[in-house]
Amino acid sequence: MSVQVEGQGPPLLLVHGFGISFNIWSSLLPRLSPHFTLVIPELPGIGSSDLPPARAHYLQAAAHALRDLRRELGFSQWNVLGYSSGSRVAEAYLNLDAQAVQRAILLCPLKAPLHAAWGLRLALWLDSHWSRTGDFILSGSRLDFLIRLLAFNLRPHPLSAVWMREISACRREILKRTLRSLPAGAGRPFQLPNVPVLMVWGKHDWISVPPRRPGPHDCLVNANHSAPVTAAGQVADAILPFLSLVE
Repeated sequence: MSVQVEGQGPPLLLVHGFGISFNIWSSLLPRLSPHFTLVIPELPGIGSSDLPPARAHYLQAAAHALRDLRRELGFSQWNVLGYSSGSRVAEAYLNLDAQAVQRAILLCPLKAPLHAAWGLRLALWLDSHWSRTGDFILSGSRLDFLIRLLAFNLRPHPLSAVWMREISACRREILKRTLRSLPAGAGRPFQLPNVPVLMVWGKHDWISVPPRRPGPHDCLVNANHSAPVTAAGQVADAILPFLSLVE
């Protein structure tokens, strides 16, 4: 895997979301690096990382790659932070390598509302029969609209152009494999092992909709789906106390 390592302290794995790797952490890094050794990989098929096996389930392939990365770096345990679709990668990884995880944070955890999950499943079904469907949706003005809709709630933001460039530069088949691997179109509740987990939700997120009745392991920040970059201070204030409980 292509990986960057920076900072000092206990190791913290950062798992990026859909098509955006290193740039998604730019605002959080200066807030986290004084406290943690940050391990920042690019998931399989993204950036300079190798492609996953052709027939492999993408989430499982990514989870195995992260376990191999931990072993390669020599960490017996670490903490995990997964953002957006990376929260589903983190879920798969936690179930694979739970004994190596002290605490986990799922930021803008990808639990889509029912209508959005069904919409994604329909689009993937169409793509399975007419492969140009996904190519059409994940390109040009359609992709630009989806980024502005889902990440920025259709509000103008200079980052939308940056995200558009980075996502559109990804291999389209890897983007589609990521979407196909989401459980029930990202509509299925998370299934996590016995690891302390904090869910950090954006109050105004249109894709990772926060629960109506937050529980003790839920935290809400005043942000939309772009929380790691547009509300980095609030995100850091939420997760640092939780991670400081690690012995």
